[in-house]
Amino acid sequence: MSTVYENPWFKVVREDGFHWVEESGANNGAAVLAVVDARTALLVRVKRPAQGEQVMLEIPRGYGESGESSLQCACRELHEETGYRATPEQLTRLGRYRPNSAILASCVDLYLAELTSTDLVGSPDGEVLAVEAVPLGDLPALLQDGTLDDGFTLAALAHYFARAQG
Repeated sequence: MSTVYENPWFKVVREDGFHWVEESGANNGAAVLAVVDARTALLVRVKRPAQGEQVMLEIPRGYGESGESSLQCACRELHEETGYRATPEQLTRLGRYRPNSAILASCVDLYLAELTSTDLVGSPDGEVLAVEAVPLGDLPALLQDGTLDDGFTLAALAHYFARAQG
């Protein structure tokens, strides 16, 4: 195996004619479906350069820091991107997500954060453009009309709705 390209966030490796991307912080990274007062989901608006500067509506997510568990990452990313502080006891692991198993070695844990309005303790960092509280009942329509098309969000909602039916 050889490294073809590398930067602080990822490297492209080659082995036996195959190429794939390894993201250094992805395997302890996390994505969080945050539900406030059992009524609304917190979604963030983020500009994604890889999507032609499109502003996406997504769940909070991010890379894990060195020595951090995915659960710790989930709590940190939720706070940074929404201003809500959650304790580990408020989070439930929904499952795992492999964004593109053909070219990405990443596997990220998905969490459900069950929050109350009193968990809002600050403001989001500068990474997100806005935080939106979306009624849970509106999520299926946003899925159906394509408003929600980020893979992490889709995966978390699939796990969430499967649990609700099971």
